Amino acid sequence: MLETRPPAGDTADGARDLRRSPRQLALRAVVPVVLWLAVSAAGWARLTPEVRNTVWAEDGKVFLDQQVDMGVLGALFHDYAGYLHVVPRLVVALASHVGSIDRFAVMVTLLCVLVTGAVGAAVYVLTEGVLRSVVARVLLAFVPALMPLGPIEIQANAANLHWFLMFLMPFALLTPVRSWTKGIVLGVVTLLAGLTEIQIVAFFPLFLLGIRNRRRWPVILGSVLGGGAQVVTTLLHPRASAPVPHNSLADLVLGYVVEPVAGAATWRMADVGQAIASHGLAVVLVPFALLVVLVALGLWFGVAGQRWVLASMVWGSAVVWFGGTVLNPNAMLAFAHFGPADWPGIWTFRYTAAGSLWVLAGVVVVADVALGRARLGTLVPWSRGDDRPTRASVWSGVAGLALALAVVVVVAVNASVPAANRQGGPIWDQQIDSSETTCARTLSADATVQIAPGPQWAFTVPCALIDQDDAR
Repeated sequence: MLETRPPAGDTADGARDLRRSPRQLALRAVVPVVLWLAVSAAGWARLTPEVRNTVWAEDGKVFLDQQVDMGVLGALFHDYAGYLHVVPRLVVALASHVGSIDRFAVMVTLLCVLVTGAVGAAVYVLTEGVLRSVVARVLLAFVPALMPLGPIEIQANAANLHWFLMFLMPFALLTPVRSWTKGIVLGVVTLLAGLTEIQIVAFFPLFLLGIRNRRRWPVILGSVLGGGAQVVTTLLHPRASAPVPHNSLADLVLGYVVEPVAGAATWRMADVGQAIASHGLAVVLVPFALLVVLVALGLWFGVAGQRWVLASMVWGSAVVWFGGTVLNPNAMLAFAHFGPADWPGIWTFRYTAAGSLWVLAGVVVVADVALGRARLGTLVPWSRGDDRPTRASVWSGVAGLALALAVVVVVAVNASVPAANRQGGPIWDQQIDSSETTCARTLSADATVQIAPGPQWAFTVPCALIDQDDAR
């Protein structure tokens, strides 16, 4: 049974910090920064030069285009597809102002990588007092940057930053808040997350945990304001209804097993489809059954904080997949109706990648449960007497290390993704350079620049932006 009490008590941070040595306090400040840079570097290294230098869809045709027409402040809270996208618009605004227009694609990529790295570092910080193993917390920090399917579409572009901000939400709501400073900072973070992703409302029930702790109220307030603004926006500007019939429940359930769950282990979804065509659905159903058993064991043996985080990972993966596919039906999602010839052609949807993030993180949390029970993740040596390790605790530690190692192997094997949707360009700076001659003749003209994923996403750049002497 999931306890409804908060993961930790409400003693003041200041009193706890006074008991720490200067070295401990320095490490407490430095480690998150180092982790932020390391996670960001890992995310950047996975991207090819072509991917880094290609603008993705809404980043150019929507966010940059509306910013040019309406100004930064005018576009910041402008709705698109029924929702607000505040953080992506801020990223695009910063990228377009800190460098020349020919570096826009690279700057957007860099800023998005840094935001994802910040999410990872924040997860590490926020899981202190919630998860028990430092190994698991560090590994969990790297998951957003190293998830197998990330570079295919959702990583390193502003249009998909909302998935990573949503991932941060349950950790922000579950972390112990023992100071007003932490509560206010997290309130700003949850506000920005809410103003970027409407699905954060799925985690509102977590408000009930420790709600009597007044220092958590800014976190709750930020979440409510951000999520409430999204709800109002979508009611006033509803997104267009789907032009095709909705998929059946069987399609969506089987799709969850085939896409986010299998996609947590590999980016080669076509290989998964080929394996199903050749050997049947057992190739995905058996691993899924094993995953269900692992989650059940994690919920059974975990302590309060671990249980809530693990339940949030499962819930998040379901919300992302079922929410996205219900609102965006597609004939390619009719998995329950596929024949052998259909499976090799399965597509990688953005909901697949986003959902797989939560699945992979859930495995890390199960590893934390096992390591916590074995006391291997606490860095505390075994004591003598009645506290000597039992056979069960030793096997629990082995199981936790095996799960952690499995996650490391998965991200290592899938580190290189040569099939990203931006891999083929079109290269942004090359097109800007080729447009300079035309713009030099007529400064008042416009230049058409192609962006991924197809010709329909072409962006018209005013020559005033391309001209290096123009004051932007």
